[in-house]
Amino acid sequence: SSGINAEYGRTQIEKIGPQEPTYRQIIKQAKKVYDNLEEQHERAMKLSDAEARRIHKRYKEEILELSVIQRELFKRKNEVRVLSEKLIDYQNSDLYNQPGTFANIFEPYAELFKEQIEEAKKDLID
Repeated sequence: SSGINAEYGRTQIEKIGPQEPTYRQIIKQAKKVYDNLEEQHERAMKLSDAEARRIHKRYKEEILELSVIQRELFKRKNEVRVLSEKLIDYQNSDLYNQPGTFANIFEPYAELFKEQIEEAKKDLID
């Protein structure tokens, strides 16, 4: 014996505190979050593609309707005068350049020339 007397004690831990996540757990969680975000983004893009197609289709239909209305109106000179007055009133109103309001002016004509519009749509599809 060298003369050094050392006493060693033993400490027992009653409760282990909250464990910090390992790098592997952090990476796994980050990947899960990333995958979830990627999936949400993909879903959003599909929705916006579908919405863009729907808007484009409606736009084409409105252009078709307006061209039929224009063609039919020019056959009726009195209606052209009435519509011209409506358009001038519309341009001077607060509704001018607000989405959807322009179509309201043509609504009665869309109904009046419904048959011709349907015919034109069939021709477009064929």
